[in-house]
Amino acid sequence: MTRKDVIDTEVRTPAENARGFLVTLCASFTILMVVCMALGTVFADEESKRGIMYCWSLLGACVCTAALQFVFFTPVVIKRMVYPLRLFLFGICLYAVLAVLAVTMGWFPTDMAGAWASFTVSYLVALAVVTAAYAAKHRREERALNEKLNEYRRDNG
Repeated sequence: MTRKDVIDTEVRTPAENARGFLVTLCASFTILMVVCMALGTVFADEESKRGIMYCWSLLGACVCTAALQFVFFTPVVIKRMVYPLRLFLFGICLYAVLAVLAVTMGWFPTDMAGAWASFTVSYLVALAVVTAAYAAKHRREERALNEKLNEYRRDNG
């Protein structure tokens, strides 16, 4: 008798197993870090709290990034918008969030123009790299789907 509610890891692909491992790793690390940061916020000395607050600000940046991705890259909030405009608005909003965090959390000396220039260039380079990676992934998936569709049409045409 085969149970449908049991996940058989032997029939999962290596990629699925790797993805499951990475999700578990990321989730457990995040939970552990949040617990440690909370305990550190309560019990650490004042000198250590600066680093802990820096960690909280990074978690806040990650949460805001995920929320902005949800808003701009899913059809839940914005139903129809061309991708370049989505990307542009996402980029501006994320930059604003990161700039506010940079100022309030003292990520770098904000009174120096060179620091702002470095921050902005680093942000734009990271955004360009991530955008290029997602575009390449999308092209690969689109190519694979088109191949499958052509194969289906050829077999059932």
